[in-house]
Amino acid sequence: MIKTKKAIINFSLVCGLISAIMFSMVGFSTSCEEMYKNIIRIRIIANSDTPEDQSLKLEIRDAVLEKSKELYSGTKCYDDALYVTEQNLDALLEAAQKTVYDKGFDYSVTAEVREEFFETREYDSFTLPAGSYKTAVFTVGEAEGKNWWCVIYPEVCVGACSARLNDAVSDKTAYVAYKSDKYVVKFKTVEIFEKVKKYFDFAK
Repeated sequence: MIKTKKAIINFSLVCGLISAIMFSMVGFSTSCEEMYKNIIRIRIIANSDTPEDQSLKLEIRDAVLEKSKELYSGTKCYDDALYVTEQNLDALLEAAQKTVYDKGFDYSVTAEVREEFFETREYDSFTLPAGSYKTAVFTVGEAEGKNWWCVIYPEVCVGACSARLNDAVSDKTAYVAYKSDKYVVKFKTVEIFEKVKKYFDFAK
């Protein structure tokens, strides 16, 4: 009888803990959704992992981000930024391809805007949760090298730029990203959930 009571109590405590965790995740999940729907990421895939190709990848990064800074001037919201990105993808691609030729390489570069899945990613001052984001993807040559990725809108990855995530999401959501050390477990929980969801989406 005593063992049964202890088992019931332990089960109740576990259920209570799970409920508390799930309840606490509601607001966090909402913030994650806001990031998915209001941030545009950029991914550049190098031709290979040789030092020369990896260096070229970063040169392409600088050229594309500099061009995006020009294109996004005056952009006020995600929908405008996505429209500008899609409508000016050729201009961004041209900046990337020119860099390749200027550096003495003959690789071809392709670009497209598509949904991309990212794992939880920590940057210098903020963290983005795992999930699917609209992404400007640039592939260089054979595209067999390591990636570089960041955020193209808002322009938080552009050097000497004053843009912040607050320009695209609410202050509450931006707080989650900038104070990510307070949400380590929640970021991990979301990552696991998003990976499981991605697996079942792929299996359909």
